[in-house]
Amino acid sequence: MLCYYYPPLVDVGCKRSVSFSKYFKKHGWTPYVLSVKNPDRTYCTLGNDVPPDGVHTEYSYSIINVYTFWGKLNGLLSRILRFLGIRLKRNYFIDIFCIPDIFSGWIPLTTIKGFRLITQHDIDVIYVSCPPFSAAVTGILLKKITNKPLVLDFRDPYALDIPISADRPRFRRLIDRKIESFFLKQTDIFVVVTKEIQTDYARRYPGLKDRMVTLYNGFDHALMPRGSSEKYSKFTIIYTGNFYSGIEAMNSFTHSFFEGVRKLKEDGICNAANFQFLYYGDEKEAVGNIAVNYGIQDLLVANSRISHHEMLSVLSRSHLQLIRIVKPALGSKLFEGLTLNVPLLATIPRGEVSEIIGKFSKSSYVISQDSPEQVAETIRDAMQKYKNNEIKDNRVNEFMKEFSRENLTRAFMDIIQEKIQIEK
Repeated sequence: MLCYYYPPLVDVGCKRSVSFSKYFKKHGWTPYVLSVKNPDRTYCTLGNDVPPDGVHTEYSYSIINVYTFWGKLNGLLSRILRFLGIRLKRNYFIDIFCIPDIFSGWIPLTTIKGFRLITQHDIDVIYVSCPPFSAAVTGILLKKITNKPLVLDFRDPYALDIPISADRPRFRRLIDRKIESFFLKQTDIFVVVTKEIQTDYARRYPGLKDRMVTLYNGFDHALMPRGSSEKYSKFTIIYTGNFYSGIEAMNSFTHSFFEGVRKLKEDGICNAANFQFLYYGDEKEAVGNIAVNYGIQDLLVANSRISHHEMLSVLSRSHLQLIRIVKPALGSKLFEGLTLNVPLLATIPRGEVSEIIGKFSKSSYVISQDSPEQVAETIRDAMQKYKNNEIKDNRVNEFMKEFSRENLTRAFMDIIQEKIQIEK
């Protein structure tokens, strides 16, 4: 298992690989995880997490971490060009020199160490978690050298034309598409995290669609917070993680939510004594500025990111979880709120996510248009239903049967055995 994001890193990209490795082990397979010894700390978050008990984990060095260097060089160029009246919108050094991404320094020594692990322990399958997409290069090299089957797991799309990557220059989009095509042709099983993403990839690569499967991120029931989950005294809406404040496609949903809350404040429904919007994440300053623009800064409590365990505890005490997505992504936050029996306020386009919400949470709300009035009415309705004890429980048991990470891992094991016919 080639997993750059793995403990002691604590970024959200770790959770999927940690769960797979833990439940592979529990259900009879022997995972060997190879992660990074010296992660780029300007891009990743190093914490105190440890690998699951009994999972053999080794680490290899990246020979160079380039994110800080190219960032400083781009900053220097930006200051020079600013004198000429030119403003850079992105870091073109990374677009030109970092192919497939900024983590290519992890490829050489990881390939060598991965080969040793495969030969020493008679490995049957190579699994690669992406991003970073540099890891896919290592996986393909190891497949070529050892003739072992390769599973590529794309937690995020690479070269699909999606809003979150709409500002990529045309030359880089063409390069990424060729690299992506090469990746998919080399893999035996190609895993994505939503059916909408699978559909998009199958449309682009129809000859490879038989290799494609969807495995949702899901939720690990073992992470359920212990102790009281009594709701906050103030009516609380919570959002954690990336707020996508710089994504143009999200602007209308951002406006709808903040303008809706502003209307409630103007109408005297919400005030600092009875309402709070909790934010936890790296966009603390950006979210704070948005709240100031809408005149609701007194209703916002913006915090830096906290541990996943702490976040789940805070989420369980909240009244609504705000969900925002950039299609075709789905996000892991959806699974957390539904499992913790928290209704969702989803300002999202209609599609796969809204269908999951509608199926498993009768007291959740989906708003798919730019309508501050609908946001305001939705929050007012939720406040009243909580007051009258009319909130219905999420269908947690049914949800966990379909989306628990243990069940998803067992399904994954069945898929691997079926498609590449390895022995149990």
